[in-house]
Amino acid sequence: MKYCLRCAREIGEGHETCPFCGTPQKESRKQHMHLPEEKSSAKVYICAGIVGFLILLLVLAVIIEKNSFTFNSKSKPIQAEVLMQSKTPVTSISAKQILSEYKNNEIRAGEMFNGKRIEISGCVANIDNTLGILSVYINSCGGPLDIIDFVHAVFPEKEKKHLSMLNKGQRVSVICTINDGGNIMGVQGDNCLIK
Repeated sequence: MKYCLRCAREIGEGHETCPFCGTPQKESRKQHMHLPEEKSSAKVYICAGIVGFLILLLVLAVIIEKNSFTFNSKSKPIQAEVLMQSKTPVTSISAKQILSEYKNNEIRAGEMFNGKRIEISGCVANIDNTLGILSVYINSCGGPLDIIDFVHAVFPEKEKKHLSMLNKGQRVSVICTINDGGNIMGVQGDNCLIK
């Protein structure tokens, strides 16, 4: 049933004006036609707000992660220098050997290497400075899994000059504290120094 827009009395279908007050009834069609547009524009604003909020969360997560890493990388070089000055024994091993140890038995390799200063030799696969994190990826110099299997060596800022002299494919020897050998694609070492 249709009601008058002005007096709200019940009027029959097909009346262009209200028989009681004479108010034109065509506006009701226009108003009903605008409702879906208003609802769809509200949906667009809600979706845009949600997307904006998610982007903000992502940016904050990256900033927090970077600050967390910066704090850790600033505190650990002191520890690395103390270890180096105290003449702590350093085990020498090739990238191929340490990667193989972790592939064969991650638990045993973790007991052998995690938290220890290790000298690792291999070839430079990549030199990176993403988000201010100085990294060199070291592979086994031509092994079958060199594309995905590597030692990720993270360096303190003071090693930047030495890293700038490296080239991909170059043989290198680094001393790192192994902190994670459970990566799907290799082993990670922190507080690394070029030997």
